[in-house]
Amino acid sequence: MGLDRKCFEYDVKESKLFDKLPVKNCFSIENEAHPTACIWYPKVQQDIKEDLLLTVNDDYKLKLWNPKTSNSRRTCLGPTYGGDIKTLKLLKIPTGNGLSTMDNFDNYLIYSTGKKVVGLIKLPLDGNPHKTMGLVAHP
Repeated sequence: MGLDRKCFEYDVKESKLFDKLPVKNCFSIENEAHPTACIWYPKVQQDIKEDLLLTVNDDYKLKLWNPKTSNSRRTCLGPTYGGDIKTLKLLKIPTGNGLSTMDNFDNYLIYSTGKKVVGLIKLPLDGNPHKTMGLVAHP
């Protein structure tokens, strides 16, 4: 994913040492905004059976994409404080009785911006502004 607003999938397995990296798939992500971060979206909802890519743009929007069909599945408003999101990481917090099964985790996205703001977004994404938080942090 780059500032040219396109997402590329490369075929690393078929690449050669001193040759170009072959492109498997390419699709356009944005028309006006610039994407700033992306991450594979975890399967946190029972109705989602496909692999999805989550992208964030400088218009504070979070978009879910199906990279195989190049279709947008959902668009939500992201956190609007602290500038645009630069980094995303998945955070799984165990809940319940301490058993480590896949059903006993709360899923969050940790994000950081370029203006010293770090925060959490509770998954699944639904655009609810009360499921996000951010605070000013310093190393």
